[in-house]
Amino acid sequence: MAFKQIETKKISEIVRAQIEEMIKRGDVQPGEKLDSVVQLASQFQVSRSAVREALSALRAVGLVTIKQGDGTFVNKYDFSGVVDSMKAERIISKKEMMELFEIRKIIEVGAAELASMNRKEEHLEAMEAALAAMERASGGENLGENADMAFHMALASGTGNSIMADMMHQLSDTLQKTMFETRRIWLYSEKKTLQRLYEEHENIYEAVKNRDASAAREKMLEHLTHVESTMIQGIEKE
Repeated sequence: MAFKQIETKKISEIVRAQIEEMIKRGDVQPGEKLDSVVQLASQFQVSRSAVREALSALRAVGLVTIKQGDGTFVNKYDFSGVVDSMKAERIISKKEMMELFEIRKIIEVGAAELASMNRKEEHLEAMEAALAAMERASGGENLGENADMAFHMALASGTGNSIMADMMHQLSDTLQKTMFETRRIWLYSEKKTLQRLYEEHENIYEAVKNRDASAAREKMLEHLTHVESTMIQGIEKE
């Protein structure tokens, strides 16, 4: 019987993976300087060339910036790679749509709870402005999807968690497209008004305003579940 040769990782790849994990774990924060090549080589008990190769690989994917003479600095972790496969033009199937809503439930239900605890007046004002714009949606060319997106972005900002807001921003194009489709289906296929969608957002707003974390989670989940069922029904009818 022939066996495949077992491949071993290069030392530099192991070092790179360990430094990357440190960054993602938050052991070193964005803007902070990593230890010198000499120090890292000593800590990992590897050669300096292996450390340099590892740092070059991290720089290539944008996790660090190497400044000649100053050292290596940690960049803000970019989640764009996580959501590249969720770009708006790729949301075409029922399966992909359901996967999107799984992500939304994980992110936005928690965001609603966190925002109820951390929101400031400026976030409530932004949510109020979005609600007012939703209420003005005519059902003609203006289905209120821009205001819908603005509401969810204001809520994400209200969490006080910059990574949460960044992830929502990365998904914004896809979310806005699905918001438009939901409103189109709800208005034209279901022959109903947009009032229910407005009321669902208003309920979320009231919970966040009242700092009611439990209600915020509940109302956001109800909203996303309703929107998900509306989208799936629309896909199945087309």
